[in-house]
Amino acid sequence: MGSAGPAHPAGARPIGDAMAAPVRDREALQRLSFLFQAAHWVLPHSPALARFYCSTQRGAARRLVLRMAPSVKRAVCRRCCSLLLPGAGGRLRLRGGGQPRTVLRCQSCGRCRRYLCRQELRPLGQAPPSGPTPEDSPA
Repeated sequence: MGSAGPAHPAGARPIGDAMAAPVRDREALQRLSFLFQAAHWVLPHSPALARFYCSTQRGAARRLVLRMAPSVKRAVCRRCCSLLLPGAGGRLRLRGGGQPRTVLRCQSCGRCRRYLCRQELRPLGQAPPSGPTPEDSPA
């Protein structure tokens, strides 16, 4: 009565196989996430250890040819691998003049990174919101 074939009908896959296929290198991604979270947790106690965790994360991602999320890449200094959290390892400034931008400056090495501020997204054809005019305000 024992058959040598699979326990599921022909053409059907078990649920476990179908869910594991789209995610490649799950353990590696979990390790990168753990290192990033550990760096956040250790930063107030030991900035050097947090920097080591971030550099280990970057090296593992390069070695395994994995892309890091843009939010993770923006939170780590490219030069010294320290966390760029405002107040802890970086300084955040808002600058205008032409196009508004955010400037993150690393407090360890002094490297600056500039990001354009996103404007409000609105449907096409809709006028930008206008503020109250001086005629509308009570004097």
